[in-house]
Amino acid sequence: MFARARVAFAARPLAWGIALVVAAALGSSVSGLTNGFAYDDIPILVENPMVGALHSPAEYLGDSYWGPSRGNSLYRPVTIALFSVEWAIGDGSPLPFHLTNVLFYAAAAVVVLLLLRLLLPAGAALVGAVAWAVHPVHAEAVANVVGQSEMLAALPMLLALFLFIRGRRAGPLSPGAVAAILGCYAVALLSKEHGIVLPALLLAAELLVRREASNRAGHAPLAVTPWFLVRGVLLVTFVYLVARFTVLEGFAGDSPHPAIDGMSGGARRWVMLALVPEFARLLWWPARLFADYSPQAIPAASVPALAHLAGVIWIGIYLVLLGWAWRRDRTATFALLWLPVTLGPISNVLVPTGVLIAERTLFLPSVAVALLVGVLVARLAPHVAAIPTRWVRDAVVAAACFVLLAGALRSGNRQLVWEDNATLISTTVVDAPANFRAHHALGELFGAAGAWRRAEEHLRIADSLFPGYDLTELSLARVLHFDDRCPEALVLYESVLAKRKDAEIASIGRAACLLESRRFSDARAAAVEGIARSRSVGPFRMLLQKAESSLVANDSIDARNRWFRAGAPVSKSDARLRVPVLFQRPAGSERGRRMPESPPKVP
Repeated sequence: MFARARVAFAARPLAWGIALVVAAALGSSVSGLTNGFAYDDIPILVENPMVGALHSPAEYLGDSYWGPSRGNSLYRPVTIALFSVEWAIGDGSPLPFHLTNVLFYAAAAVVVLLLLRLLLPAGAALVGAVAWAVHPVHAEAVANVVGQSEMLAALPMLLALFLFIRGRRAGPLSPGAVAAILGCYAVALLSKEHGIVLPALLLAAELLVRREASNRAGHAPLAVTPWFLVRGVLLVTFVYLVARFTVLEGFAGDSPHPAIDGMSGGARRWVMLALVPEFARLLWWPARLFADYSPQAIPAASVPALAHLAGVIWIGIYLVLLGWAWRRDRTATFALLWLPVTLGPISNVLVPTGVLIAERTLFLPSVAVALLVGVLVARLAPHVAAIPTRWVRDAVVAAACFVLLAGALRSGNRQLVWEDNATLISTTVVDAPANFRAHHALGELFGAAGAWRRAEEHLRIADSLFPGYDLTELSLARVLHFDDRCPEALVLYESVLAKRKDAEIASIGRAACLLESRRFSDARAAAVEGIARSRSVGPFRMLLQKAESSLVANDSIDARNRWFRAGAPVSKSDARLRVPVLFQRPAGSERGRRMPESPPKVP
């Protein structure tokens, strides 16, 4: 059976292989077409004015990813521009976004196949590409609309590598090939910051091609270095960095994950060393998948500990394999070099990021897995074919097919988790009950539905798993506040303000709670301070007016009270005060997780 399959693979045209890879990619992703918006889709798509209407190209190039209201931290104009086109096509319906993601995924799988066919035998390349197309770790990038940026960056990078390797094998790159590669590089950079690794991947590919040429019998090593391409890459990088600095008013970047926020570089690297086994598991056996990877579901050891031993072992295995591949297999060398290059920007080793681990960010690094699977198939195929017992050969092939089918089924099932926030967050709590961010998000979801006690329960679990996190304390303070427990809420508001004096939502909540607790003078002072220090003075002016009115109504006559000076009527009613204050997220807060104004129904 194996021999016949190998002959069939070799005999079929490229179109047959493309059809199989596309079928694998579609089978792993089409189940997500009925999903809605979830997680970061809400602030980036639903609440982003740059997405809700079409704008000129110059406006997209001059705006940040999150928008000024949420902090200028990222620069992805191509992604936002495409989102706005998809919004216009569907008039805000999620379907065009998810359909685009699925089509991009199928296209990326085809380019992976084309790239692998340059480096491996046709049959091994096909198996590697199918393995990549059904990889469950890609589910988040495809099912969550904002994961589109991963594909928008990866697709042109893969195409650029294909053009580069194919062109360099023939000699110097043609001007057309150089222009196409530079265009792909520009699109990748403007889609997501990870495009910056393409020059390093091109360098690894140049090393691969030169080793091929030097090992080829009767053929001298390539003597032509693509300096024109090097100069073009430097120019594109320079223009991109200038544009980014201009728009973001600095290099900017996402807010660090709470577990590494404020850590030194050394401590941050210890944290990531302990997570190396988790990266390896997700790339090679992603049976368990989570929407978020945070303590205590994963370790956050910032000093040397036993948790780092497994990471050291995995790095040792990697170095041994790299040493072996360097001497014996150029494609395996390229694959192993691919891993650190593509993991570098997302590993928190070079710069801190907003996640410790995110499945969507493994979209591009997983190409190394496809390459290594292809290398393994190419090396094992002759040995399996030589097995004299036919049923054993068939069993090996059947086992491989079973693994690929299981990957497709797992991917398709995982797509459904991203249906909406309620499904996603509740599933994460069940899958990773020790994840503090999952409980935090579920607590906010219950708070949005007015289920104050259930909200408090999950927020207190979150605080016990990761004590002292200001956003958890802030969310819990709001829940207690809305549940008419202002004395308890005040303690938490003040704790948040002790850590972040610029937290407007905590300042507004504290002033409102002081007023509702009938501490009118303190409420007035808090409102005056808020007006002096805040960017959003409207809520504070309302609170000041109510505090001054209440002071007058309770015979606390003060010449500073404008209502008293104006002779406004007052009331001495003992009716309990309730202050309707519209709470807003402070700049730099945990994006995509907030209490919506129209609360969802939560069971």
